[in-house]
Amino acid sequence: MWYRVGVTIGTEAIMTEIMQIKRPDSLSKIAEEHIRKGIIKGAFRLGESLQEAKLSEVLGISKTPIREALAALKLQGLVEIIPQRGAFVFSLSQDDVVELCQYRLLLETAALERAINVSRDALLAALGDIVTQMAAARSADSFELYLELDAEFHDTFFSYCGNHYLQEGYQKVGDIVRTMRTHLSKQSERTEKSFAEHEAIVAHLDEGRFDTALAILKRQITRGERSYSDLIGANQ
Repeated sequence: MWYRVGVTIGTEAIMTEIMQIKRPDSLSKIAEEHIRKGIIKGAFRLGESLQEAKLSEVLGISKTPIREALAALKLQGLVEIIPQRGAFVFSLSQDDVVELCQYRLLLETAALERAINVSRDALLAALGDIVTQMAAARSADSFELYLELDAEFHDTFFSYCGNHYLQEGYQKVGDIVRTMRTHLSKQSERTEKSFAEHEAIVAHLDEGRFDTALAILKRQITRGERSYSDLIGANQ
C-alpha cells in the first residue's frame, strides 16, 4: 500500500517537472518575435516592404516560417498583406490615428479611474517606481529603455484596474501604440515633455486631483492626432 502511494507521488512529481520544461519556440515564433521587435523599435519604417527572401537570409530561416510569422503579425495589425504585392509594415491614415487615439483615451481613462478606486496605493507605488526608472533612463541617455518604461507606465493602469476586458481591449492595439510612440519620440524635446507629463500625472493622482491628471493624460494621448505629419514625415 505504502509502495503504491510512493510510486504515485513519485510519478506526479516527475510529470510536474516534465510539464515545467520550457519547450523551444518554433522557427515561425522566433521570426515573428524578431519582426515584431523590428517594427516596434523602428528598424522597419511604416509601410515598408517585408520581403520574405530578405528576411529569410537575415534570420537564417527558410521562407515558410517567415510566411507564417507574417500571417500571425497580420492578425495582430502590425503587418498588411496585399495579394500579388507582398507583406508590408502597417501604415496609418490621419483618420486611423485619430480613431486610435480616441480608443486609447476611452480605455486608459476607464482603466485609470477604476485602478485609482480599487488599488490606489499599489497603483501609485508602481507608477512612482516607473517614473524613477524613467528619470534614470533619461540620465543614461537610454532612449530604448525610456520608451519601454513609457509603455509600462500606461500598461500599469490596466494591471491594477481589475477588469480583464479592458486589459484585452488595450492589448489589441498595444504594439501599434508602441510603434507610434517610437516614431513620435525621436526628438529629445518630445521625451522631455513626455517625462514631465508622467511626473505630473503621478503627482496629481497622489494629491487626489484625478481630473487634472486626466487632462494631462488626454493631452498626451491626443498629441498623436496633432503630430500626424511628423509621424508620416519620419517614415519617408
